[in-house]
Amino acid sequence: MTSPPLIEFRQVSKIYGEGEAAIRALDHVDLAIEAHEFVAIMGPSGSGKSTAMNILGCLDVPTSGEYVFQGIATSGFDRAQLTLLRRHMLGFVFQGFNLLSRTSAVENVELPLIYRGMAVRERRERAREALALVGLSGREHHKTQELSGGQQQRVAIARAIVTEPALLLADEPTGNLDTKTSVEIMDLMTRLNREQGITIVMVTHEPDIAAYAERLLRFVDGKLETEVEHRRRADHVL
Repeated sequence: MTSPPLIEFRQVSKIYGEGEAAIRALDHVDLAIEAHEFVAIMGPSGSGKSTAMNILGCLDVPTSGEYVFQGIATSGFDRAQLTLLRRHMLGFVFQGFNLLSRTSAVENVELPLIYRGMAVRERRERAREALALVGLSGREHHKTQELSGGQQQRVAIARAIVTEPALLLADEPTGNLDTKTSVEIMDLMTRLNREQGITIVMVTHEPDIAAYAERLLRFVDGKLETEVEHRRRADHVL
């Protein structure tokens, strides 16, 4: 039997407000993303891309339709179940890094493992391994303010993958970085996708960044307007 997609939207709509003030952020969206894919989402402001990411990350729920994760419909999940899904199956990378400023790199990375109740020795070892994977061996005990923007984003990526998530969601991961550092971060994410098999869904407004993905989903006015598969830019530079 063929395995189901990792994630699916089945006629997903999201409406905010009521009556004449209602805003249809998503309008009957169908999409499917397979395990190990690297997908970019683009669209103008108000297109629905951020709403789609919030639903993918179980930070919001559809007004109608179905979000299916690994073949299981999530519509019946309560808040506690959605929290567990986020904690055990999802990793998040944000534009603003969202690191704890007064703690070390390794302490930032092991934070999700604390929420899982993992023993100190095991979580410290896993955090060190994740930092090594993103090229930060030797920087484990540096405080956040002692790291460059690119290094901080690497710490954030290490924190996102330390739990070995099924899905990594990246929201404008290069938005606060210069061009050179952005290329370094995207090369890293491409390697994580290819070599570690991590499924990545990334929102970006930059075509050069979207070109690193295998597939582009473009939202307009709450609808999925186009799906484009392309030879990603990283194929030319790695």
